[in-house]
Amino acid sequence: MIWSTGREKAMFTYFATFISRDQSLLASLPFTPAPRETEADATGNVKTRDRELKTRVYLALQTAAEGNKSGPRWTFPSAIAKPDETMLETAQRAVSDAVGSDLMLWCPSNAPMNVNFRVYNKNLPEEFRGDYFGEKIFYYRVQYDHGDVDESAVKAEEDYAWLTREEMTKRVEGERGKHQAKFYHYML
Repeated sequence: MIWSTGREKAMFTYFATFISRDQSLLASLPFTPAPRETEADATGNVKTRDRELKTRVYLALQTAAEGNKSGPRWTFPSAIAKPDETMLETAQRAVSDAVGSDLMLWCPSNAPMNVNFRVYNKNLPEEFRGDYFGEKIFYYRVQYDHGDVDESAVKAEEDYAWLTREEMTKRVEGERGKHQAKFYHYML
């Protein structure tokens, strides 16, 4: 859920707290509410979307595709655009290339939600940098429609996880520092 104002979020939090504290109101409901903590939360399983039900989770990949000499990094699925495809089609292909075509996503807009201009570090391998100064990375907001990650499609040298905003920010900060972590924090 995307909040248009902080006031709406505060009102939702107030009512959710009110309902959870008022046991007589809960007892009068014609159903039994499901617990918000799942088995995946209890076991720490980050390979399922059935976790952290109180917040959003994002598909993240741990990949060495960014040319980092210090090892794989956590990031979002990405791909280089082909001449005959739109940026949105590139984003969709990036997800299917990374985790298979069983996971179906819906994109509410053709416009990217964010862009990051990355200047290449001279320490990056020459075969990665080529003759380029840097790159522009466009981020699209997509939402889960149906399906799941096809684990057999995930490359052996990569890993995936469904991470919350805080988990993703923490992993990025450990790998790339506070500046990049702040970028992810505000983007998500």
